[in-house]
Amino acid sequence: MFEMIHEFAVLGTACFMMALATVWYSPMVFGSMWMKEVGLTDEMVEKTRPDMWKHMLLTFGSYVVMLGLLSLMVAYAPMLKLEPLVAAGYLSLFVAAAGVPTILLEGRSIRYYGIYVGFYVLFILLGVLILQYWPW
Repeated sequence: MFEMIHEFAVLGTACFMMALATVWYSPMVFGSMWMKEVGLTDEMVEKTRPDMWKHMLLTFGSYVVMLGLLSLMVAYAPMLKLEPLVAAGYLSLFVAAAGVPTILLEGRSIRYYGIYVGFYVLFILLGVLILQYWPW
């Protein structure tokens, strides 16, 4: 089953996703809004700086796992008579629906939901496109 995974595609896509997350959660895009919604201050973020590399490595590892599973979906979607991008759309709807109860239970805003779930929907759609059309 795992012989269908293209390791370089997964690692390369994970690097791209790390860059995407950096931009997504930066003040240029949604970072300031996200910090306000979560209740973080610059001082709180500054306190976590010593653990930044550990957090980045754990995030990268989780992205590698998620993209490895997405690459299996890309490989096996045709067996279900689905185009990989259509399967990614279904998975994105699943993630969007699965996020609703958690957001409601945590008492988060629709803005937070859009930022958080929006990133993972974009992650899934771009991840599938990159994995499907990886050049080598």
